[in-house]
Amino acid sequence: MFAYGEDNGRVPAFEQLLKSLGVDDLLDEIASANPPAFLRRCFAEGLSSPRLADALARQVVGCAIVLDAVVNEREYPGVEPELIADWRVHYGRTLVALEPLAVQALRRAVEQDDALSAGETGDDMQELQRRLGSAAAKAL
Repeated sequence: MFAYGEDNGRVPAFEQLLKSLGVDDLLDEIASANPPAFLRRCFAEGLSSPRLADALARQVVGCAIVLDAVVNEREYPGVEPELIADWRVHYGRTLVALEPLAVQALRRAVEQDDALSAGETGDDMQELQRRLGSAAAKAL
């Protein structure tokens, strides 16, 4: 049992967003590549592209969710806990360094994709940015 206000790491509010992102396919892509390199490339493309296509903006969000799950030990619905736990053990230290890059890429994706900034999804995006940003600040 968790004390009142204590965060158990579960993120049920993101369930609808995760369904729209197709995270299962993204996890397969990341797993078939080198996960740190894939995530770094995803965030770098999100920052360097002159204009983010909707697919790239959503991929940046999906990669940010995966990064948050790994480095901040969050449980997202539909994100395989065994796979995330394995990446946490093998890549956790490497992935922590990607948080500032992820926050910047996520901000840019939200700025360029109106669907990511609207309503409940926009609230989820702000929360994700806050989590990744506060974790990155603690590391400094």
